[in-house]
Amino acid sequence: MVEELSNYLKECDIKVVAAEDFTVPAIKEDKHSILVLPSYNILEMIEEAVDEEGSLADYVHNQLEEVHGLPVEDVFRRIVKSRLLYTDIEAELKSLEGKSFEGIYQAYSLIWEGDELLNEQLSETETESFLISEKWVQDRLEDDALIVLELPIASGYEAPLWVPMGGYNECPLPVYQSVIVKHWQEAYGIKILAVTEDTWIFQAGSRPKTHQEALKLAQEHFIFCQYVLDEFPSLGHYADYLMKQDVWYFWWD
Repeated sequence: MVEELSNYLKECDIKVVAAEDFTVPAIKEDKHSILVLPSYNILEMIEEAVDEEGSLADYVHNQLEEVHGLPVEDVFRRIVKSRLLYTDIEAELKSLEGKSFEGIYQAYSLIWEGDELLNEQLSETETESFLISEKWVQDRLEDDALIVLELPIASGYEAPLWVPMGGYNECPLPVYQSVIVKHWQEAYGIKILAVTEDTWIFQAGSRPKTHQEALKLAQEHFIFCQYVLDEFPSLGHYADYLMKQDVWYFWWD
């Protein structure tokens, strides 16, 4: 599986590392050093992309045209629209056309109406920052090797296209992931640390400076991946985490 994946990724700067030789790579100033944990789901998505476009590079090129034409607010709108589709919320409340991000989030919050998770009061959290460890990698490794993919710092948002995952189990499509990563890269200088078939791990270069800014970022994370609140009592606790810690962990069930 690693050999097949590395063959598809040969147009990128990659290194194949045997499981027994793996150590967590140092973070580079001018590069994203991304741990790619091979999986058959990722391989299958790449194969589908290549079948449609002729090569992975062509797929990335064509998807980037869409990425560069999609406002991030429109992407959040599309994600929320898909989540509201099969709810019994009144039709007029589901309408998102012309709404700002605040309106989009308010519509999304109707799914959890009355849930304490939506409490926005800034609250102290003691949750520690996630650290990638050799054990974390070994526990998720499906092969006897893994790939370290390096991308130029400005091109990090291309990672969800080179390593497509998602589009199922409430995980956004790779093209939507790319737009949102681009948005966070520009706003918070995020670096991409790792990807698996169901996980992205980023490290922020800067943190939100006010409660209101942290709360909006927490809302964006919650739309992107509702499971970010699995380890937190409320949105307010998660906003506090984002003001204190740099690592953002997204996992889809």
